[in-house]
Amino acid sequence: MIICNSNNFAVTRAQKTGGASLEVYFLESGLVDTDNDIYTLEGGFANWEEFKAYSDAHDNLKYSELPRNLYGYDYLKYAQKTYAEIIADGQAPADMPWVGTIRHPLYWLASLYYYANVRRKIIAQEHMAETGKYTPDDIWNEKHMAEPDASWDLVFVEMPEDPNIKDSLKSQSSYYPDHVQLFNIENIHEHATEFITAKGGTVTERIEIRKSSNNPTYYLDNLSADRKQKTLEIYEKDFIAWEKAYARFN
Repeated sequence: MIICNSNNFAVTRAQKTGGASLEVYFLESGLVDTDNDIYTLEGGFANWEEFKAYSDAHDNLKYSELPRNLYGYDYLKYAQKTYAEIIADGQAPADMPWVGTIRHPLYWLASLYYYANVRRKIIAQEHMAETGKYTPDDIWNEKHMAEPDASWDLVFVEMPEDPNIKDSLKSQSSYYPDHVQLFNIENIHEHATEFITAKGGTVTERIEIRKSSNNPTYYLDNLSADRKQKTLEIYEKDFIAWEKAYARFN
């Protein structure tokens, strides 16, 4: 999250949309007065330079190796505050120009599936190493999370009101105001460069913090057609916003 009063714009980060990279683009641009403007990153680092140095030294924050203070809703809630929360807290005027990122809903959901299963496997492996067996929770989680259709049914049919699931499945558009300028995840570099240079800032490198080896093919190939269609219906506003942003450079 960035509230850049010095150059009159704000940046909001929706989860799993390249928001950490976007934030660092702006923090490196020279547009943000880091002594007086507001910005928040996860992890309790003293400043963004310390965060970037840690990322550079740790494989761009490879997800499977992240410490607990760099992932999860509790640790990201201030970095990923929604527009509504920011306005309610009086941190920015409602009509301030706004910037954010957007991802195709099916690829966004594939990313959530991938990361949930990375963490599920790490926890199960830890239990096996400690006790020589998986816990009942490990077995239950594997049954309900390992395959795309079962995972989709878990979050959209069986447990949609679970607080953790609701936080994870908040639509991307719910983070932003209607007047937001959105950058599609595939072209963050191009969008950011255009926006930043127009304001007199600089972009010196392509930034890809948290980039992973996630390949959405398995999820998309094995999610049923009716579930895909339902996903696009649930996240129709996100899909329309992504199409509009994607068309800018493609």
